[in-house]
Amino acid sequence: MKEVQLLLEKYKQGSITAAELERLQELSLQPDAVEIIKTDIDTLLQQGAPDSGWQPADHPEILTYILTQPTLKATRSWRNKWLLAAACLAALAIGTGTWFYQQQRPPAIVAQKAKPIQPGSNKAMLVLADGSTVALDSANLGQIARQGNASINNNGEGITYQTNGKASTIVYNAIVTPRGGQYQLGLPDGSRVWLNAASSIRFPTAFAGKERRVEISGEAYFQVAPNAQQPFFVTVKGNKTMDVQVLGTSFNIMAYPDEQMITTTLESGAVQLLHAGNKTQLQPGLAGSLNEAATFDVATADMEEVLAWKDGKFRFRNTNIQTIMRQIARWYDVEVSYAGDLSDVRLTGVISRRADADDLLQILSATQRVNFETTNNQIKVKPFHQEQ
Repeated sequence: MKEVQLLLEKYKQGSITAAELERLQELSLQPDAVEIIKTDIDTLLQQGAPDSGWQPADHPEILTYILTQPTLKATRSWRNKWLLAAACLAALAIGTGTWFYQQQRPPAIVAQKAKPIQPGSNKAMLVLADGSTVALDSANLGQIARQGNASINNNGEGITYQTNGKASTIVYNAIVTPRGGQYQLGLPDGSRVWLNAASSIRFPTAFAGKERRVEISGEAYFQVAPNAQQPFFVTVKGNKTMDVQVLGTSFNIMAYPDEQMITTTLESGAVQLLHAGNKTQLQPGLAGSLNEAATFDVATADMEEVLAWKDGKFRFRNTNIQTIMRQIARWYDVEVSYAGDLSDVRLTGVISRRADADDLLQILSATQRVNFETTNNQIKVKPFHQEQ
């Protein structure tokens, strides 16, 4: 891991570039890199960290500020900053490749259970035009079915549709991911789709006519192949009056039934949100949410948080515990209940979606804001101060 050591030295000297900092943050998710960083910090701690004059309760916020600066300029005091970061780290419980911060509080307790709850994986079900189903997993590779003049192929990471000649009959297929599943597919026009857990997409085996139209539920990320003569439309299942009109672009749409709003977030290109005669154009970096008044609220999006699921992460920024637990419930296929007042619990951090639920709950508990009790696939969330 010489790359980590080199980037660490640049980081401490203040000469690291934005691209190098992003690379260091990516590498910090790997266990080997974490050990190198801890060793570096231990060495500095043995040399003695400076007395900053700040209280221990301030350490988490200070550390977060130091380690999340977008660009760093070299200064004579940078070694002292790194030593201060080391002192702060010594006062925190740090999970592998994960950081969370909150004010210092009495330790929380996580109930032990015999069998770990495993994270989700790449799995889905293909529903063919006649209603028959095909399991989509690594055990079912190669050509798995034919629909009209289209062959359906599974490469282990997702499926693609390959058409031969003009389709004589248009039929519809669907991909459905369960709770604890995710999947990728290539549509007949070359567009790519990523499905999150507990989601679905229905689409034709060939796009004919003046438009391309698909229907989704849950959450999906699209990279749409450009074709100005055949615009792309996404309809939300159960809400036939709303459409997302697309040319060539990448965007995320979240439409889970247990979320308050349907939200479309644009990464690149342009989309137009349509509902009951209302039209709203989105620019990259913006999100549009259909509210209860049947109009769209548009705001700047936190793209890293929105797209974290697609990149294999949970990312929270001052996110309430109920929203966090809904994501956990869908990915780990668990049932969540609550006890006590959790209305003020909001957390910030990033965790790999590859972590077992036990590890994830331990990390959340390290914030000293919440406790968890787990029984089989049941998780109860309680405030940290509630009697066990």
